[in-house]
Amino acid sequence: MKEEEVNSYKELSEKMRDLETAIQACQEGIYICDKDTVCLYVNRAYERISGMTSKEIIGHTSLEMEKRGVISQSVALKVIKEQRIISLVQTFSTGKEALVTGTPVYGEKGELGRIVITARDMTELYSLEKKLRKVEEEKNHYLTELKFYQKRSFNKDMVAKSRYMQSLLETIGRVASVDSTILLLGESGVGKEVLAKQIHDLSNRRDHSFTKINCGAIPAELLESELFGYVKGAFTGADQKGKAGLFEIADQGTLFLDEIGELPPSLQVKLLRVLQDFEVKRLGSNTSKNVNVRIISATNKNLEEMVQQGQFREDLFYRINVIPLSVLPLRERRDDIQPLIYQTLNKLSEQYKTNRTIELEALEYLERYSWPGNIRELKNVIERLFVIVQEPIIRTDHLPSYIREGKRKEMLSIGDSSLKEKLSSLEKQLITEALKRNHTLSKAAKELKVDVSTLSRKCQRYNIAVQKTIEFID
Repeated sequence: MKEEEVNSYKELSEKMRDLETAIQACQEGIYICDKDTVCLYVNRAYERISGMTSKEIIGHTSLEMEKRGVISQSVALKVIKEQRIISLVQTFSTGKEALVTGTPVYGEKGELGRIVITARDMTELYSLEKKLRKVEEEKNHYLTELKFYQKRSFNKDMVAKSRYMQSLLETIGRVASVDSTILLLGESGVGKEVLAKQIHDLSNRRDHSFTKINCGAIPAELLESELFGYVKGAFTGADQKGKAGLFEIADQGTLFLDEIGELPPSLQVKLLRVLQDFEVKRLGSNTSKNVNVRIISATNKNLEEMVQQGQFREDLFYRINVIPLSVLPLRERRDDIQPLIYQTLNKLSEQYKTNRTIELEALEYLERYSWPGNIRELKNVIERLFVIVQEPIIRTDHLPSYIREGKRKEMLSIGDSSLKEKLSSLEKQLITEALKRNHTLSKAAKELKVDVSTLSRKCQRYNIAVQKTIEFID
């Protein structure tokens, strides 16, 4: 063989290898048969789509494969019959569907020589279509949310990284537009006043006053005059011009009654009357005045227990409890702790024109601390550290000892309990917190990385109620 022929053969071999590599790399299945539909070649993609090996396909006709139920219908037979390119949906015995296209290839004399069939996996296309539809739905959802937040200017100071607080803010956005009375429930320092102001700012009353009063901070004998006002000469020491009460001042706006559980029984009766008729009568006056006020109340007490004990009027409780919104303590929404710390540091940095940051280890201690005083305590601690620490970075050794040691003692001290009892107590706490964060058993199980059935059994063992743990309205 001449050198030129050898080189030509090598060049042709290389081209054939390149062609084979390209065909095998193709993600679409390729099936080639002769004019009698006998299979001559398939690539790996076709094997994957059909669920068969090349040995099971090559040498067999399309008619055989159709009769065996390997394929639902033969595109090659239709190409031969109609002498044109044919496309159809083909189902394989594996259950997969493919969009197949058969293309006739003719020889120099116009005779049919080969049929080249391409197959595109419809299962993958359906999956992509489903993912695309999901992305489209999420996009529309986020666009709707974006428009919602653009229309309603949420308080920039509001921290809501945790799922719980995000859901609560969504609920607040929905109930703000109605005038129903709202009762905010939660421990002291969780931010009930901030949420009350947020409700007002999102309401149709935002252009009018937001008036607040702490029912537990004013002596009972003065609280009545503060709420309802008085006329000239109503009592000794009264202003000679008289004075409007907070109900009148808040007319067309919102009145926030903080710590309403501290309201004396005598004023509970009068408040109930105002909420029924929306008429107020100043002390010493014989005439009433109509007011248009939205009432938001807040308490850290259990009003239902107070009703049962006769310390709070049942009829007033139902008047103010139309829409109850529970605010979880900070220890049960730990995702909000870090953002609150950074937010407070940023504000203080702006206020004092001095930059302070915090090291990771110190941040971890602060995140583990139980924060019995909630957000109020957190802000006080961060401000104290900001002022006292004279270094740019707040370190672990700068933290109060009760924060550095408190959580560690709580975790490591067994006390009168056995190790087994301590572990059970910790497990119960983790499950309870996971249920509060995730709202459903399946989501909580996913977070805790256990089976739903396992989590259900543990809930039964620890007597944990599997129900909605967030008490605000969806």
